[in-house]
Amino acid sequence: MNKDIFVALCDRLEKKVPSLRWIDEDLGQLNVGNSTRPAVDFPCCLIDIEYSSCRDLTDLCQLVDLKITLKLAFPYQGESYSKAPEKVREKALDRYAVVSEVHDCLQGWTADEMFSPLSRRSGRPSVMAGGIKTYTLVYGTTFEEYQ
Repeated sequence: MNKDIFVALCDRLEKKVPSLRWIDEDLGQLNVGNSTRPAVDFPCCLIDIEYSSCRDLTDLCQLVDLKITLKLAFPYQGESYSKAPEKVREKALDRYAVVSEVHDCLQGWTADEMFSPLSRRSGRPSVMAGGIKTYTLVYGTTFEEYQ
């Protein structure tokens, strides 16, 4: 796997999305029980990089299809139902702005042509124990890897 891509992603997110308080490799930090607080600062972004397929271009070069999965996690911030007080609702929904900032900073990004432009493939929300709301964003790209 490619350490340079991971470092470039972390640096880009840290620079362009300052509201993220924790950016790291996804090592299962959020997989804790109801009574244990995850060992991250919120909001956080956990990154996983997968070589989803590789094919030989030459004996020493492969074209790699890369899948980058970002898990954005937010603690419970208050009620968001339609009749909630406006300030409470706004605070609860601040997470949408962070998700948009992450997407805006990554869509089309090439890391100085380290890989082809990133393209979002999917995004899905979920809720974890303790009311932690997560958004899993998946981006795809390709690059040539030489030996």
